[in-house]
Amino acid sequence: MTVLRFWDMLDDSEKSALMRFGRGRSYRAGQRLVAETDADRWTGVISEGTCRVTGGREDGSRSYLAARGPGDIIGEMAAVREGRRTAEVTAVTRVLVHVLPASKFQQLMETHPGVTKHLLTVALNRLQEADRGRTEIAAAATEVRLNRLLARLARTEGVAVPGSAGVILYGVAQTDLAEWCGVSRASVQRHLKRLSVQGLLRTGPRQRQLTVLDPEELATATAQATGV
Repeated sequence: MTVLRFWDMLDDSEKSALMRFGRGRSYRAGQRLVAETDADRWTGVISEGTCRVTGGREDGSRSYLAARGPGDIIGEMAAVREGRRTAEVTAVTRVLVHVLPASKFQQLMETHPGVTKHLLTVALNRLQEADRGRTEIAAAATEVRLNRLLARLARTEGVAVPGSAGVILYGVAQTDLAEWCGVSRASVQRHLKRLSVQGLLRTGPRQRQLTVLDPEELATATAQATGV
């Protein structure tokens, strides 16, 4: 399914105003753009790179929410609601973002009412995305949950390996997978080893790096395991 990005929804006058009201900012891979509960309420549109969005649970653990890429807007909820951040955003790769202070973003919405409609479309799309994510994880066996998460990461964050079907996942540790799926690290270790033996996954050579060797085959294996 093709996803229409926020930037693509804007007309020429809206794009021009957004660029005029803000400025570019660069982040290195692994750097945090937004911290949960931050009071800083800037909004940004990604022009290059991929970010990961995670949220805190009541028990102190974290859940994987989404990936955001070029054309996506981030940080808009805090600016619109004038509250603190509700999620954490981290750069997976080098990221360039066009940043607008909260006051400028408010001005953009006031002078270009169509922007508010675009934000509503984004919010509804993300609500559907969140529902799909919860459905994929809920009431599934550990192996299926991990497979589905790996397939989702491969689809949204994977960096293509030239000359192969594989994709590389950066900044993903076994502890992350365990936390995002709500399973033990030992379970993750056993399953990753199983996927490696099956020729579907390779770890390393760097820390927090995984290579999904064949995302389509992984998806097929998951479907077979669930009978879907």
